[in-house]
Amino acid sequence: MGGILLGLVWSLASVEAEAGLPVSVHTTIQREDFPAEWRTRQVNAQAEPLAPSEAERSIAIARRAMAKYPPELLARHLDGVFFASRLKFYGLSYGGTYSGNRLFLANRGSSQGFTDQYLEESFHHEFSSVLLANRPDALDSRAWRAAGAMAYRSSGAEAIASGRASTRYSADLHEKGFLAEYATASLEEDFNMMAEGLFAGGPRFWQAVDTHPRLARKMRLAVQFYQRLSPGLTEARFRSFAR
Repeated sequence: MGGILLGLVWSLASVEAEAGLPVSVHTTIQREDFPAEWRTRQVNAQAEPLAPSEAERSIAIARRAMAKYPPELLARHLDGVFFASRLKFYGLSYGGTYSGNRLFLANRGSSQGFTDQYLEESFHHEFSSVLLANRPDALDSRAWRAAGAMAYRSSGAEAIASGRASTRYSADLHEKGFLAEYATASLEEDFNMMAEGLFAGGPRFWQAVDTHPRLARKMRLAVQFYQRLSPGLTEARFRSFAR
């Protein structure tokens, strides 16, 4: 989701990445961590503190997600990952957002639907927006749009506001080249959904792609995008994540 929010999160922890991952994972957010444009009355953005019991799990999931990327790609395009319990702006709750090369992810606990799977998908979803913003030339957007059988509705924010932001896979939409309702909002959200599928979608993602030609075309375009950033991110590499 596009990146705007503001808030204060108090006194948890900041952990430097280990095991060769050159990115810090934070479970506390300071005011100065946010860009100035988020600090407006109009945005009215908020971030609520992450529960201390969720700190260790959040860090572990972020590290697991980052391990799927070449370290040099992370070093070039990601400055930090920040967790809060809840992220809101314009009165809307967001599962994640980004600003520049920073990711901000919400985690209210597994019992509230913020499972390990959901949080990892959120990481890849938001990081794909960072990469797309930094390297728009790496995606053949004309071919991408041609692969879908319908025009995009408007934007991710509008989809959330109108209640059309479901990420549940839909066979009807698969036929038209979209994984879920949220993917129909904009090219960015469509790409986000494909990216989270490549990195963390598992068998359900590959079954959808392998049985629907329009999705297969978008998958190959997404793989080409990632290969232009790092040649080792091949389709075979992505398929290996599902095993």
